[in-house]
Amino acid sequence: MTGSDPTTATADEAVPGEAPAQVGDSYKWTVLGLAVTALTTGSVVYSGVSVLMPFWKDTYQLSAATAALAATAVQAGPIASMLVLGRAIDRYGERWVVSLTMIAMGITAFIAAASGPSYPMLLLFILVMGAFYGSILPGGQRAITRWFEPGLQGMATGIRQSGLPIGAALAGAVLPALALHHGWTAAVVVQGVAGVLGGVVFGAFYWRAGDTAAVGRKAPVNIRRLASGLIRDRLVRSLLISGLALAALQYVFSAQILIFLSDHLRIPIVTAGFMYSVAQAAGIGGRIGLAWISDHFWPGRRMRSLQWILLVSAPPVAALALLTPGSPRVLAYALCTVLGLLSVGWYPLYLVQVADIAPRHAVASTISFAITLNQIIAAAMPPLFGLLVVTAGYRTSWLFLVAILVLTALQLRRTQALASRTP
Repeated sequence: MTGSDPTTATADEAVPGEAPAQVGDSYKWTVLGLAVTALTTGSVVYSGVSVLMPFWKDTYQLSAATAALAATAVQAGPIASMLVLGRAIDRYGERWVVSLTMIAMGITAFIAAASGPSYPMLLLFILVMGAFYGSILPGGQRAITRWFEPGLQGMATGIRQSGLPIGAALAGAVLPALALHHGWTAAVVVQGVAGVLGGVVFGAFYWRAGDTAAVGRKAPVNIRRLASGLIRDRLVRSLLISGLALAALQYVFSAQILIFLSDHLRIPIVTAGFMYSVAQAAGIGGRIGLAWISDHFWPGRRMRSLQWILLVSAPPVAALALLTPGSPRVLAYALCTVLGLLSVGWYPLYLVQVADIAPRHAVASTISFAITLNQIIAAAMPPLFGLLVVTAGYRTSWLFLVAILVLTALQLRRTQALASRTP
């Protein structure tokens, strides 16, 4: 807020990266804890959809491509909602937008479990849950940008983003066993409890942001003008393309790895769920560690770090293409661990870089725009990958993903080289 004194501004009026003085510097750690809690509980709902896909596949007698429509639905939800929710967050603050949408997400899960829906109706409920989930990422990142000084934003974002793999790991560890012994509807009820709990905690304790004193003071962001300006910038456009490729890696791996392990490698579903949890646990370390390494050793060079993540991710994906049912199980564990670290760990670097290029009055809207693009790929790639599996097999499908990663890394490197030569 230009011309404002941060010592007298409310939290919603504060300059990003500067915490209001009257709250105290320690409150930013409370904010970080709440942001992690919201993302963790939201991830139990969001990532839990991929975890439960094998059970829906068996219940409704679906192909791999049709079962992957569940992942498409939960990822398509934020596509429809995130720009609207990001705009609302920029205007009204994080507190109630994030809290109320999380509670609504949990209630939707309860309704889905109680109704025992057909598969098309289940997809509709999943779509709605995904739409409500759309507030958590831009809301939490806006809070980090506001409360943490620039030198700590990478670390804080990494810690906050660890909530996604923590929630996914919890979902992978708990939901398959629960669904196996009590039916998948019981697992969906647990997802609903997680959503409601996360929303209540965030609304109760994140009391500074979104106070009614600040509501309505800000003009709404012009999304079309914002998006046009971002896309016209060559370096920003290259960054967004890199995000699309890494999102393809993340969501293909997340949505398809359980089916690949259980159907193709003949690994028992509970063991496969544990492998998924191990991968997500590695992603927790990746989300914190990769951001810290980049900011500590190559400060201000996150684009280069993203380029290397693209390149380093290609070999383990190629190795998946070579696995057969007779391959040592330890090799599957190792590849899942490495890919969990990379496919999950890239995101904080990307979000902080997007926040850095965002106009200060439209941080949540800019992040929402970038994430919406990612969600389009996240929604499209799992079923396309599943269709390619049906027509060409897993080897061709994994190698296709390798090609995407390598070509994207090369275009990012070329764009950076051109930008460095531009006066």
